[in-house]
Amino acid sequence: MSEEKNIEHSPENIHDAEPENIQSATSSKELETSNIKLESDNMEVHHHPDLHHRKKKWKEYFLQFLMIFLAVTMGFFAESFRERLVNNDKEHHYMESLIKDLKKDTAEMMEVVSLQNYFIKKMDSSLSIHVERLTDINAQDTFYHHFVYFYSWVYTFFRHDNTITQLKNAGGFSVIRNMSVVDSIGELNLFYDQQVKYNGDFYNDFWKKLVDLGTQLMKMPEPPVLLTDRLFEIYPYHVEVFTCYDHPLLEQLYSSIRNEKGTLLVYMNNEIKYRDQAISLMSLINKQYHLENE
Repeated sequence: MSEEKNIEHSPENIHDAEPENIQSATSSKELETSNIKLESDNMEVHHHPDLHHRKKKWKEYFLQFLMIFLAVTMGFFAESFRERLVNNDKEHHYMESLIKDLKKDTAEMMEVVSLQNYFIKKMDSSLSIHVERLTDINAQDTFYHHFVYFYSWVYTFFRHDNTITQLKNAGGFSVIRNMSVVDSIGELNLFYDQQVKYNGDFYNDFWKKLVDLGTQLMKMPEPPVLLTDRLFEIYPYHVEVFTCYDHPLLEQLYSSIRNEKGTLLVYMNNEIKYRDQAISLMSLINKQYHLENE
């Protein structure tokens, strides 16, 4: 046992073991160096790419700018074209609607003027009876029969303004490209406001004064609902209808009849002018928008 131990620990055995250890250590270092190199190689694979790009030529920049410019421009033109189509539809709709309103105006105008002419005749018949004769009951009957018409009724014209209101409030005039049509619409609208409606208001004011005087001087009935009422056909023969014979007040009644007649004549003249302008505007719209062919 002691000899085996001595052999294990003899200098010769130690010397013989050294090369083996050195070789083992060398191999270990070489393996470590190989691993480091491998890791280095692997790291080189994951390097970031080179960020220094090739400088572009000015032609490439110009081409890019041109493409963007063309895209934006084409988009603008496409939107403008779409908006124009929408505005064309609106314009056409406004013109059709305005024609319908004007046709109603011109048709109703004839009825209004016809009735107003009838009132003018009744006023003339009343004024033909001298004021001094109103104390005569037979003269009273005749005067009352004519007076009751324009006492009971005031007939005025109101235009159909739906389209005009839309053009004003909804900015519809901005889609009408034909300036001659725009100007004609504006002239017709101005004439209605400053002449037709204005004188119509005067006519109403004189009618109210006439009604007030009539009730002070005569026993007036409740105004009938329709002009076809039998009240207008019945003569109150030999019936005293005047309750007051105050001469100044009777003269004032006649003056009020003349004032209402004169105002009504001016008003009727403006109504006819409005009708003529409306017909001219319809003709212009039909010509410019070819609506008569639709």
